[in-house]
Parts: sequence; structure tokens; C-alpha cells
Amino acid sequence: MNFFEKTLMFFYKIPSVLWSIVKLALDGFFTVFNSFFFMIFDGFLFTVTTLISALDLSSLAFTEIASWADLPPQLIYLINQLGLPQCAGILAGAITIRMILNIIPAAVTRI
Repeated sequence: MNFFEKTLMFFYKIPSVLWSIVKLALDGFFTVFNSFFFMIFDGFLFTVTTLISALDLSSLAFTEIASWADLPPQLIYLINQLGLPQCAGILAGAITIRMILNIIPAAVTRI
């Protein structure tokens, strides 16, 4: 190859190199963009999770129901310390999520 052919090859490769640089820059921009919005969304979900977890109404509801049922206070204390109201809440939530997910047809969830 002589100098002229090498120069032509150089100029022919310039658009592909420029396109590679543009693709790399856009990929980096979208990665930063996605990370930024993920950070904001994750912060929002963390805030919501913290607020919801602060509202532990399961033991309060069980204590009220148990006192209406004339259970002795020692038994109510024992049940609350064992975490049975929280267990019932977790199981009820899991069953609810499973029932909601069963509504989605299987054809839609196949990859």
C-alpha cells in the first residue's frame, strides 16, 4: 500500500470512528440518566418502605381483638412476643400477592 491508499483508508474510517464515539457517548449518557432516575426512584421507595414499616398495626389489632375475646393479658403478651400477628400479616400479604399474580395469564409471562 502506498501513501495515497493509506490516506484514503484513514479518511474512509473517520465516519465509523466518529459514529463509535457518538454511540459510546450516548450509551454513557443514557447509563448516567438511568442511574440518576433509579437513584431518585430508589430513594422514594426507601422513604415509602420506611413509613409503612413504621406503622406496625398487626400487634395493635391483635391486642384489641384478643382483649375483646377475654384472653388473659399474659397470653396476649406471649402471642405478641412470639410475633404471631406479624406472621399472620406476612402470610396474608404473600397470599394476596400470589392471588394477584395468578390473574396475569401465563402466555403473557412466558419469555
